[in-house]
Amino acid sequence: MKHLFLMNPLSTVKPWKDTTYHLMLAAAERDHDVYMAAQNDLTLRHDVLFASVVAVTVFDNHDKPFETGAPSYVEVASFDCVWERTDPPFNRRYLYTTLLLDFLPEPVRVINRPSAIRDFNEKLAALKFPSFTPGTLVTADPNEIRQFIGEHGRITLKPVDGHGGKGVEFCDANSKDLTGILERVTAQGTKWTIAQQYLAAASEGDKRILLLDGEPIGAILRVHAEGKELNNLDAGGTANPTELTERDHDISAAVGPVLQQAGIVFAGIDIIGGLLIEVNVTSPTGLQEASKFSGKALNHRIIESLEG
Repeated sequence: MKHLFLMNPLSTVKPWKDTTYHLMLAAAERDHDVYMAAQNDLTLRHDVLFASVVAVTVFDNHDKPFETGAPSYVEVASFDCVWERTDPPFNRRYLYTTLLLDFLPEPVRVINRPSAIRDFNEKLAALKFPSFTPGTLVTADPNEIRQFIGEHGRITLKPVDGHGGKGVEFCDANSKDLTGILERVTAQGTKWTIAQQYLAAASEGDKRILLLDGEPIGAILRVHAEGKELNNLDAGGTANPTELTERDHDISAAVGPVLQQAGIVFAGIDIIGGLLIEVNVTSPTGLQEASKFSGKALNHRIIESLEG
């Protein structure tokens, strides 16, 4: 098989924890051909998608993870699988990338399906399963958020297009300069913001469950650094082993088939205290850590699932 990974520059990859590297390594170890390109390397000629791509030799060596060949200009339809593994945020470039990928003929497997990436905002998608989510308000009105604080006390504020814990804040009715906080996060009433019931269970960590074709294949518990509140790995949190509870299985059973039906092959759902917080479909992470804790080569399991 031939794989094209649309991703961030290889020089930015941290091979000891990067999920994309882990997937590329499995593909190489299974004798597949691996290539990479950036989003802006795509070109649409009338209705045929081309890209400037680089062949990548992948090594199980964190000091020298990659060797690259010379760039070549090819039809993207010549690949069996195209992986959209560019890090979020889902901005205008990301949006236009998904629209370009829509021009690929059906035999090419795009992971994840471009229309699904557009439809499943990583913060809002959890609200498609309201019985599993904490109390949530999405608004650009600071007064509505103030009223929400009155109903729930301490709350979490998140940008609709946020990622990696960036822009997350916590506040309550006694927060210093609450008016200023609300005006800032909503950009004076012009930007939708997510206000969510604060979950005390976040102090114990949040669980990332990885789904393959709608089924859980592994999980990690992300725990915040000392003196911090954010559990995200990019915000200083650490990954720990964990087990799935009956509630976790119930949430996975509700979310998984919907994602699979939409064409989302590989996803990560985040759970705090038995409540669904996010549905990650752009470039889910945590695969290396989940593989390590489970003692299973989950990266090979994902690539193997595509070989049929």
